[in-house]
Amino acid sequence: MLKKIGVFKDHQDGSLKSVFVSGEKNIIEMSFLFNKPTMDVLCVPTHHFCNLGCKMCHLTNNRLNKKMLSISYRNFEEALFKSVVTEEAIRLTENKKLLISFMGVGEPLLNLELIETLFKKEEKIKKLLGYEKISYAISTMMPNDYVLKLTELVRQYHKPLKLHFSLHTPIDDERRDLIPSTRLQVEEALVLLLHYRHQIQKDENIMSAYQEFHRTDDPIEIHYTLIKGINDGKRELEILTTLLKQYKIPIKFIHFNPKSGMEVSESEKKWVEYIQEKADVRVKTYTPPGREIGSSCGEFTKHYYHEEIETEEEKEEYLKWKKEHEVVLNKSYKRQF
Repeated sequence: MLKKIGVFKDHQDGSLKSVFVSGEKNIIEMSFLFNKPTMDVLCVPTHHFCNLGCKMCHLTNNRLNKKMLSISYRNFEEALFKSVVTEEAIRLTENKKLLISFMGVGEPLLNLELIETLFKKEEKIKKLLGYEKISYAISTMMPNDYVLKLTELVRQYHKPLKLHFSLHTPIDDERRDLIPSTRLQVEEALVLLLHYRHQIQKDENIMSAYQEFHRTDDPIEIHYTLIKGINDGKRELEILTTLLKQYKIPIKFIHFNPKSGMEVSESEKKWVEYIQEKADVRVKTYTPPGREIGSSCGEFTKHYYHEEIETEEEKEEYLKWKKEHEVVLNKSYKRQF
């Protein structure tokens, strides 16, 4: 049985962050986003904590000595249910489509057991939550060849799933510094993306379901967050453009939320225009919703993960934030923004 710690609302866009705990401080947080009018979007985790050490992630802290613990399907299902309904089990929206996006805590490819179980239980989830159709997305740093196993699962269960590759730099040595857990060379990862695309696109049933949720028929995409002085130089741009031109994979630039020692790059407009001209691929920019409540990429409710090492100042900051954003999901709750 999960204990709900709290629900927090972004007053700018209405996003909701539900935070739960199981056992000894094993946190699960799910973000309910309302940025797509025809469907609901839930950003979900695969792990209670992540120790992979990505330097642009707000969860990373070298003073913590925590293990990366996989979330069980039982706890995941309970958190999923309690994130989309009120305390009286009334759905927060009337949408019939749900996108479950594995872009929360943890590397999804390291908990494929959870994802496969979710595939198997999909009909139960639909009935439990009142949705008619469910689609999926995964954002991965792509450790070794687990993506091949994912491809097999998607084809086996005929589930529409978009695969996002968090690249963040096209230079292998720099990527290993920025994302220490990565095991593949960049081009090895891109080849795996092409394999996924090819295998999924030839399945008509999957693609028919996929296109009900997405504007294009391409099930892969590169994510890149531009960070000043880290990955926004001329060399990175030239190498990235060459790779995009060769592999023809669309790219999305996700706006970075600054953390200590890292700043937002001012080069986005130049990069987008250059890549569009030279590589002839689809290029998008994206500001993730939920910034007030730590629902953007690489952000979390840090207090619940860093509580034992936070300073008094950080604790006071958290308490102020909690007072401003905590809400109660009961029958009187109105989703206004």
